[in-house]
Amino acid sequence: MALTAVSALAFAGAPAAHATPNGATTVVCHGGAIASGDYYELVVHGTCTIPDGAKVTVETQLYVTAGSTLNAVTTAHVHVKGNVQVGRGAVLGLGCSQETNCATPTKDEVGGNINSDHATAVILHSNKVKGDITTLNDGPGVTCAPSKQLAAIPNLGTGTPAYDDFEDNTVGGYITTSHLRSCWMGVIRNHVGTNVLVLDDRTFDTDGNEVVTNTVKGDLGCYLNKPAAQIGDSGGAPNMVNGLKLGQCASL
Repeated sequence: MALTAVSALAFAGAPAAHATPNGATTVVCHGGAIASGDYYELVVHGTCTIPDGAKVTVETQLYVTAGSTLNAVTTAHVHVKGNVQVGRGAVLGLGCSQETNCATPTKDEVGGNINSDHATAVILHSNKVKGDITTLNDGPGVTCAPSKQLAAIPNLGTGTPAYDDFEDNTVGGYITTSHLRSCWMGVIRNHVGTNVLVLDDRTFDTDGNEVVTNTVKGDLGCYLNKPAAQIGDSGGAPNMVNGLKLGQCASL
């Protein structure tokens, strides 16, 4: 494990710096395993894994910097009390279930929001997110070529392409996925406190843009996606929506 403790005021890879109480520090993982512990602020700057059985608490923010990869698709327990930010060309894998080769679902928690912009992949399984999930412009392009970055997440298998996936999450706010260009995308079996928006997501896989078996307290809107939002081969049930089903999701 390569961890460095630096002042949160000095780390240029994180967003705008802020004062930390009682001399607290930002810890930067440059590669390898992140050990169990309570971290004030955690930055992934390389390829890092939170291994099976670890317990990691982040008191404020978790940053996955540009081009970095965080593999938390393990049996670890991760609790981020603030936000998770995923940078350009970065990969976030958080949470595990039978879909990702874990015998039982994990129960990772994010107290704030999960945000990405131009990330390579965001893969979220069985998480509790109190805020929102927003992914903008993700993906390496409309391709299913194997991703070297995802090879660092063994539970996803070998030769896995980049994709965005939101499965079995409980989200207090909304889910927005827009302008993705990738192999595949799915919004499946989530419980969402407000709205879901799937906008202009384009996938190489004709079975992409699966939006199915979600419980949505607000509206479900899907527009301009190619292929159109669909049930696909998931074998799932229609979405349960308290508000309106709109656009391509009107019949889902």
